[in-house]
Amino acid sequence: MRLASFFFLVVWVLVLLRVIANLLLVRRLKRPERRAEDRQPFVSIIIPALNEARAIERTLTAFLAQDYESFEIILVDGGSTDGTADIARTIVHPRLVVIEGEELPPGWIGKSWALEQGSRIARGELLLFADADAYYQPNALCAAVAHIEHERSVALLGLLPYFEMRGFWENIVMPGLPMLCLTLFPASLSNRSRVVGFALAFGAGILVRREAYERAGRHEAIKRAIPNDVGLARLLRRNGEVTEAVRADEFLSVRMYYGGGEILQGFTKNAFAALNRSYLLAVPFLLLVVGTGIYPYCAALTGDSFAIATVVLISAVRVILFANLGYRLDYALFGQPLMAAFGFAIFLRSIWKTGIRRKVEWRGHTYDAEE
Repeated sequence: MRLASFFFLVVWVLVLLRVIANLLLVRRLKRPERRAEDRQPFVSIIIPALNEARAIERTLTAFLAQDYESFEIILVDGGSTDGTADIARTIVHPRLVVIEGEELPPGWIGKSWALEQGSRIARGELLLFADADAYYQPNALCAAVAHIEHERSVALLGLLPYFEMRGFWENIVMPGLPMLCLTLFPASLSNRSRVVGFALAFGAGILVRREAYERAGRHEAIKRAIPNDVGLARLLRRNGEVTEAVRADEFLSVRMYYGGGEILQGFTKNAFAALNRSYLLAVPFLLLVVGTGIYPYCAALTGDSFAIATVVLISAVRVILFANLGYRLDYALFGQPLMAAFGFAIFLRSIWKTGIRRKVEWRGHTYDAEE
């Protein structure tokens, strides 16, 4: 017991060092300094939508309020039954085009097919793939374009958003996503290497150069990828392109899921895939989840000094992260064991559904996970 407690204390010391490195080295998107001579390449904003009635008006209104001059918005509705397309059509604007998606061809995931259709009619030199529930501040597009224009070698720019969270389970579980990027994942190395597995991107905002996107094979090359945001970044890296992920939480926010039930269903489709559906990786990962998130709290109740020190260190790491990301600090102090337990349940469910049963269920579609 003492040896295990000491081991996990060392793990959290290493996590603290990685967090500090990630926070210092992962760049933030900056507020642009507008100059008359700055080039404004035409941007096509492509939004796939399926039953997004609760968010689509806010999303489109925010995009149309951008202080960037040269852009269009293409909304591809994938057969919504909640009136998403109807709501979008009430917003009459020359920049906005709403199209009904074609029937899903064999071998495609719905979101990839929607993005592929949007890109086919897009006129932009730059393509911004954005989720239908993403909210962009008025200067967000200008800031993203200014960054990729300054970094001419970058072919794809991933925008890490601020996660909006309401209610108990959202505040408990959703911080786990940025925490994974800034604790376990070497985000500080991601932008400083060409390693395909280190590529990062986020569905809320992916700005990509059209030429690089087409050279890599467009979304057709990742038509079965879940998640397809990371899949697109990895595709471009495999094709020799440079990709970068930046923190854009001052410019972009998203409320991914509403309540614990949606979180459980949404992450089920991705969790096992994140480990390349490898059972050899799943076992140590699940042990790591228990060992780093649950065990120290249980061992601390027995008076184990190493475990007590670990709990203090976990709290410090979470407070540093939550304060830096703008999340509620009360959840930083007590949320780790609950987040770990929920995450453990998600991975078990994902292994069962996408691994053993080989089915991925999402937005009314069922896919063969093996493909």
